[in-house]
Amino acid sequence: MTRKPAPLRRGDVIGVVSPAAAVDEASLHAGLQVLEAAGFRVRLGAATLKKAGYLAGTDRERLADLDAMFRDPEVKAIIAARGGYGSGRLLPLLDPAVPRTHPKIFVGHSDLTFLLNDFVQRAELLAFHGPMIASLAQRPDAAATLFALLSGDRAGWHQAAPSVVQPGMAEGVLVGGSLSVIVSMLGTPWALQTRGRLLFLEDVNEKPYRIDRMLTQLRQAGGLDGVAGVIFGEMPGCTAGEDERVTVRDVINEAFASAPYPVAFGLPSGHGAGTLALPLGARTRLAGERLTLLESPLAE
Repeated sequence: MTRKPAPLRRGDVIGVVSPAAAVDEASLHAGLQVLEAAGFRVRLGAATLKKAGYLAGTDRERLADLDAMFRDPEVKAIIAARGGYGSGRLLPLLDPAVPRTHPKIFVGHSDLTFLLNDFVQRAELLAFHGPMIASLAQRPDAAATLFALLSGDRAGWHQAAPSVVQPGMAEGVLVGGSLSVIVSMLGTPWALQTRGRLLFLEDVNEKPYRIDRMLTQLRQAGGLDGVAGVIFGEMPGCTAGEDERVTVRDVINEAFASAPYPVAFGLPSGHGAGTLALPLGARTRLAGERLTLLESPLAE
């Protein structure tokens, strides 16, 4: 049974960690000011601003921050500072019993797809695919929508993608995130379980032929076998070169031309506008372009 975190309340402590790449200090502090202006208190992980090459500290330091935030009874939510690269290196070191025993809100996207889906699969904890600290100041609408959802507001339970690739209706547990990360997890002990689930896929700055290659690999590895439905994000920057005429939408249309399940395109979560936070691990319904939560993502 999936564990759900408690709702977020004004005055609660939000823990900020950098499980992946090093974060720019100015962007971090701008995001922290957004949290504080919204009425939350902030607790920084010890390695949040550390640098070990392109990483925010060593694997052990980043893991220790994550572990400490889950164990700290005062911390009610954990939001990643940024993505980049590095959180997948923590998977062999992560004890799923810690988030399972101390369920709380965890938010991130991009490279954090590694951790989000590991929490859903091994820790059986619902996690949120949503905006991260370094971008909050540039995305006030995303910040407001995130705080509303995490506080229990049901206004965000009904979301819509701009267009339909394949019509239809399906229900299932929502999983997914960055397509490139999901593909990199194939063949590992942490590969994403997609059968019977609604699969959300998004990415940024990947040329259409690379999206084609990743979708082909996902299909050939069985990652699309038995899915209930697929929802794509906005796919910003996924454009072809000047001498190419294939668009990312062309690639997706061809890849799912004979799909026996609904497929939608353009849900703004993650990269791009990124205004929506998606509760991975929650039961949802995809009907045409409309995505609806069928259960609360928070403990009631």
